[in-house]
Amino acid sequence: MPARVVFQGMVRAYIAILVWGLMLIVLGIPVLLVGFIYPSRRLMAWSAALWARTMLTICGMRLTIEGTEHIQDAGARFFLGNHQSALDIPIVVLALKGDVRFIAKSTLFRFPVFGWILLRYGYVPVDRTRARVALRSLDRMLQRIQLNPISLAVFPEGTRSYDGRLLPFRKGTMKICRRAGLPVVPFAIDGSYMVNPRDRLRAYSGPVRLSFGRPIPADEVAAMTPSELHDRVREAVAQLLGQSSDPVPEVEALMAPEGI
Repeated sequence: MPARVVFQGMVRAYIAILVWGLMLIVLGIPVLLVGFIYPSRRLMAWSAALWARTMLTICGMRLTIEGTEHIQDAGARFFLGNHQSALDIPIVVLALKGDVRFIAKSTLFRFPVFGWILLRYGYVPVDRTRARVALRSLDRMLQRIQLNPISLAVFPEGTRSYDGRLLPFRKGTMKICRRAGLPVVPFAIDGSYMVNPRDRLRAYSGPVRLSFGRPIPADEVAAMTPSELHDRVREAVAQLLGQSSDPVPEVEALMAPEGI
């Protein structure tokens, strides 16, 4: 890759980090203060969508969204899809207009202000090294969904792909889906690993495609075993990516498919 392109990618990444910090001060602190009084879902959605659009624009991403006919109605859903870069969260947030919550690694919740906002507005931290703590967090999340249904999103691979190939899914995620009682919508993100490569502080301008698949109704989800749901979702995501649903041999042995 030409040195000029690498330099531009580094500059974009550092600008994105700087703007992210400024947005936490200018936008995040008021949102957090409001959240201590009354966590407004509408305010959070508007703020999250603005943050997502800003980050993706700075990084030079040209996002195309397909399959929006599958998410037209206003009902809550459980979104399951592949994970290619750190920009996948703002991609999904922007596509869903900010009205979505993530089940994410607990490390994201350690950032001052940012992590506090996530906790206050119902995002779910999962500590994979402490199974009991993770299960308690998930139980609280599922209880909240029963009272105030809202869409959830999870990347069941559990980590980002280096080269865009679909990694093994963790089957524990499927158990959560069945307990949530929501329709499941498979989605696929294609190209974000090129814009924001894993383990590199770079943001290269380029096209990314987000595709939503046909929803699996809640009653069908409930009738399937976790293994059956796993296979159906993985096959749907693979088809959206134009890839085989067979696991990647060299990483299959390193993954913990039963984890969350």
